[in-house]
Amino acid sequence: MKKFFIAIAALFVAASASAQIGISAGLTSSSTTLDGAYADVTNGAVNQYHVGLTYKIGIGNLLAIQPSVLYNVKGSNFNVEDLTSTSLNFKTGFVEVPVQVQLGFGLGTLARVYALAEPYVGYAITNEVTTKSAIAAAANSQKTWDNVKNRLEYGVGIGAGVELFRHLQVSVKYFWTLSDLYGLQDATLDNVMNSLGNIQLNNANGVAATVTVLF
Repeated sequence: MKKFFIAIAALFVAASASAQIGISAGLTSSSTTLDGAYADVTNGAVNQYHVGLTYKIGIGNLLAIQPSVLYNVKGSNFNVEDLTSTSLNFKTGFVEVPVQVQLGFGLGTLARVYALAEPYVGYAITNEVTTKSAIAAAANSQKTWDNVKNRLEYGVGIGAGVELFRHLQVSVKYFWTLSDLYGLQDATLDNVMNSLGNIQLNNANGVAATVTVLF
């Protein structure tokens, strides 16, 4: 038992010695495919982003745990290209706490390649709604909480990244929000949705690309 506690203490000291604080920033796309996210970037359609602080606790080149505190602006959209040309787009900003677990291998002292899994929780603090055409009269306000059912979010991300010289990370991930965020509380909006069939809003899922500088 004594040896076990000594081993745990040694592991803790080793992890603390390799801990680094950093700054993370990147783009958040509401497209749920890499091709769609790339098209959004090249067309200048991505106006969602994330930025914040991160803290990496590394255990060799194999494992790292990296919690962060971010301001993350995500989106959800409803578009129907028919006679109504209906469009309803959300842009919601969350204070978000993801905890990223990285599992990878080193390429000498130059780089470390890793896969990542990232559960997260967050709380919405800003929201902007943009409407067009058939439903514009039903939601005139450009900033509203009327159709946000739940400000609390939680979900998971999965992706991959590379770390260069122990100080620069570049990663791409898919993320899925599992909580039910959006709904239609306005009767006119609800009628438009029902008339077009059972169509669901994208629940703030998408693809994110992040650059992190570690100190």
